[in-house]
Amino acid sequence: MYDRILTDFPRLPGDRSDSERIQRAIDETPNGILAIPKGDYRIADPLFIRNRCSLDMHPAARLLADREMDFVLTYDGNGDFHELTLYNPDGSVYDNLGLFLRGGDIDGKGLASCLLLANAHHYTLTGVTLHNGRKYGLCVGGDVGGRLYELVATNVYCKCNMSGLKGNTGIYTNECDGHFTDCFVIDYTVGIRLAAGANRLTRCHNWGGTVPPAGKSVREWSEFYGRNKKIFNAGGYGEELEREILSFGVPEMLRDSVSFWIESGANVLDGCFADTAVVGYLVQGARNVITNSGFYNNRLMGLRGTTAIRNESEDLVVSGCIFQNATGTDAVYEGREDAVTWIGTKR
Repeated sequence: MYDRILTDFPRLPGDRSDSERIQRAIDETPNGILAIPKGDYRIADPLFIRNRCSLDMHPAARLLADREMDFVLTYDGNGDFHELTLYNPDGSVYDNLGLFLRGGDIDGKGLASCLLLANAHHYTLTGVTLHNGRKYGLCVGGDVGGRLYELVATNVYCKCNMSGLKGNTGIYTNECDGHFTDCFVIDYTVGIRLAAGANRLTRCHNWGGTVPPAGKSVREWSEFYGRNKKIFNAGGYGEELEREILSFGVPEMLRDSVSFWIESGANVLDGCFADTAVVGYLVQGARNVITNSGFYNNRLMGLRGTTAIRNESEDLVVSGCIFQNATGTDAVYEGREDAVTWIGTKR
């Protein structure tokens, strides 16, 4: 079900990309659903949703940044989301809690961050792919102001498949009360960064290593890794192979990498997996809980000096986790022992 479809909005004379027709379609679908079919759409000017339009995108609909900009797409429900109750111009109560962005692929192509969400009482993000964000894949809140609480983000897939983006973040939020479930971040330097409290992460998985080391091509790195994987599986890993791996270099996005950066307090991570990063869980805020989660370092990636949990807080709880040195982890825990409570955790 949709109210408008992009095919009804062709390019017009003077349009330099697909930005103009997509923006016209959004603007003519207030509080409605706009369908975007399969296809590649060049975005030369940033897109903005300020009228509570929801997007239903085909999984193979790609919004491709065509020049430098802050974000390819911004959803901003406007400053009225400071208030507890929203009203229509006629004074009647407005309470649409079904707003969403579903499907599609937003590719910053290293020129732009992908998606900014700001100002909503309840919002659902599902089945979205966010490629090659210059600074962010997904940014929740940012510096727009206002509030976005009750974000439900499910099956959000952030991935970089190009070089030159070291230092970026897959999912960043400085808003509270979000629920992130089954979200995957691949080859962003920081996987998920929580700069606000009371968020819930469930079965989120961060891993990296597909972007090659500096000076190596994708093919060179892929073939080198594939060869070593066969040797490893055959039980032939030894000192000679270790020296060769270390001399080849560390994949770009793994340098200074952090899987989960928890700056704020009262967040809960349940069933999450930090897979190959310098630091699995960097904890700085108070009263956070990491439960039923794990860390793994794939030594074939050449990353050494890894730490599962680096705790800079006063009162972290770690429950039901498994951190084992056999998985290539160099240190399970860094921080004050009196600042962490271990419950049923093997290390």
